[in-house]
Amino acid sequence: MPPFESHTIEPPRLGPRRDELCALSLNHRRATVALRERFALSRDDCAALVRRLLGGAVAREALVLSTCNRTEIYACGDRGALADSLRRVFEELAGPEGHLPLPLELHEGEAAARHLFAVAAGLDSQILGENQIKQQVRDAVDVSRRAGGLGRELNRLVEAVFRASKRIRTETGLNAGTLSIGRAAVLKAEAVLGTLAGKVCVVIGAGKIAGLAARALAERRPARLCIVNRTPDNAAALARETRAEAHGLDALAPLLAEADFVLGAAWAPEFILRADAWPAAPPARPRCLVDAAVPRVLDPDLARRPGVTLLDLDHLDDLIAENRARRAGAARDAQAVIEQELARWRVARAHARLAPAFNDLRARFERAWQAECAVAGDDPRRRLRDRRRLLLRELHRAIERLKAQVLD
Repeated sequence: MPPFESHTIEPPRLGPRRDELCALSLNHRRATVALRERFALSRDDCAALVRRLLGGAVAREALVLSTCNRTEIYACGDRGALADSLRRVFEELAGPEGHLPLPLELHEGEAAARHLFAVAAGLDSQILGENQIKQQVRDAVDVSRRAGGLGRELNRLVEAVFRASKRIRTETGLNAGTLSIGRAAVLKAEAVLGTLAGKVCVVIGAGKIAGLAARALAERRPARLCIVNRTPDNAAALARETRAEAHGLDALAPLLAEADFVLGAAWAPEFILRADAWPAAPPARPRCLVDAAVPRVLDPDLARRPGVTLLDLDHLDDLIAENRARRAGAARDAQAVIEQELARWRVARAHARLAPAFNDLRARFERAWQAECAVAGDDPRRRLRDRRRLLLRELHRAIERLKAQVLD
């Protein structure tokens, strides 16, 4: 019988990983509302950008996320070239009058994955632990998937991210009773006006932020609560829930003469309320306007009108700091969950890369074993069993060497 060494099993050499995972972010930590609004994307804009990234050979997979806090691109593409390509995409989005250099945050490899985990959990939000971001990430995944942007790499990542977010919600107190942008806007208005009881409050919009603000306002018993929206049915639905009045955008101008508090919380590509539409002779009383939208829907020049205090998301620092201090312990617990789920994702990613090589090794083993059986002849069964044991040991060593290639 030929010596066993003739069937020593060597693992295949894995080449360098062809794809790099990369995230490029323009967010609230480095960019003002005035800059972020220039990069705010609608759902259709996000889908078009995903298709552009794929069609222009910038990336093989792409996910685009755009909220009031951030515009981010997560992509898989050629190692070394991807980050520069994504920067050029942001520069093109900035337009000919772009603000350069842009205050972008770059995350590569596992750091890009960790960043998406933190974003979806609310750890990276302007208001720590806010709940809207989870649905916003889900919506972004849905839009990007429909546009053909999600392949095996990003699908595996978002599954892990959603699993971590669910655990954080159920196992930590990060998201329990958290402050929202809508409620924060109401608190800022109270700080300016003293009270909202007996006041006339106008909410422009009927989405999530507008809904949270309207519910908070209803609790304060205003004299009138008016929901103004371009889609009357949406305004009516929120008005029924909050016992408010529902109006179309055409009713906004007459309401301004009475309004004490106006909240802008709608999506629009241009200002909904311009300074020249403000009543020419407003009553001599303080008014508060809060723009909670990105892009902004209230003209910044409204701040020059007599008696008007105009605030936007950049004016929430005191409430943000207070909320962050209250949730510091829960944030640490949430980060621990993320590290656990990140480790699971890392193993799943490695196994996916190793699967073809494992299959190749199994095939090599079977061939080596069949060769042993063919030459065994009249050898006692014990010797054949011993030789199989040696082959299995060699296969195990080859697998371990293959794993080491991935983990290095």
